[in-house]
Amino acid sequence: MGNKGFSMIELIAVLILIGVIASIGFPRLRNGLEKQNVRSSKALIATLAATARGAAIQRGCPATLNMTADSVWVTACGVNPPAANVQVGTKKMVGSEFRVTLNPSVASVVYDPRGIASVFQPRTIRVIGPHYQDSVMINEVGKVIKQ
Repeated sequence: MGNKGFSMIELIAVLILIGVIASIGFPRLRNGLEKQNVRSSKALIATLAATARGAAIQRGCPATLNMTADSVWVTACGVNPPAANVQVGTKKMVGSEFRVTLNPSVASVVYDPRGIASVFQPRTIRVIGPHYQDSVMINEVGKVIKQ
């Protein structure tokens, strides 16, 4: 009768095969996750731009989409009293949440009470990951045209 089990050569061959498959799969998985993080942060920026437009219209006062290298947030006048600016929603820390860096062409986009951007110029927000980057474009009137 022979020995039951696997020989050392068979175990080494299986480990080498697992290593080759992992070395091919892990970089593709990492790149896919990075692209998804960039896409998710772009969607978040577009959502917050719509939130700023909606807050300006609903409250009847200017609202601002603020951006830094690692965060995005919306401010508008408060409802009680209406003169003070308050934060609408929560400040989104895209740098730590999605591991990306923002490079906006302007630091803020101000929407008037009609929901139109107060400065008529297109804006670009670059979303930069370690190996992948994309951008969000806001047109002259403040609407997201490329996401």
